[in-house]
Amino acid sequence: MRYSQLDEIVALQPGIQLVARRTLHASEDYLSDHFPRFPVMPGVMMLEALYQAAMWMVRTGEDFASPHVFLVEAKSVKFGDFLTPGETLEIKADKFKEDGPLVTVKAQATKGDKVTVSARLILQRSSSDASPHNNDDDTRRFVREQFFNMFGDQPAVIQAMTQSTL
Repeated sequence: MRYSQLDEIVALQPGIQLVARRTLHASEDYLSDHFPRFPVMPGVMMLEALYQAAMWMVRTGEDFASPHVFLVEAKSVKFGDFLTPGETLEIKADKFKEDGPLVTVKAQATKGDKVTVSARLILQRSSSDASPHNNDDDTRRFVREQFFNMFGDQPAVIQAMTQSTL
């Protein structure tokens, strides 16, 4: 993942809710173009942060049984404020409903008491067994390792994953 939009997970109920943080740093390469005199996080990157939080929330809910989680649709997307270097987003993804492989998530990112972006995301869970070129167990193991490499030593993750295996 070239642009990980989550720095840390602060709360996790696998498959139900994920709360994360993301601080924008002045050194991020795309900020020199967006915009040179007023660098702000692009709206699409804020939306990507919502998707990544929702994706990890869904993946952890089944202990990574569906390693592929695709964004099918972003509905009711609303932008409310800019994010400038040094500011931190708090990103929250809540499962709203589930219909077979489709999961609808209400997601929003805030800085302080201001909503920067909100959306209803429709995600599709999928295992890799539909493709003869992928091994589902290998993909699941890879995604699980990726998650723990990125977030595994954070107390919220350790507590949530310990509780989900009880």
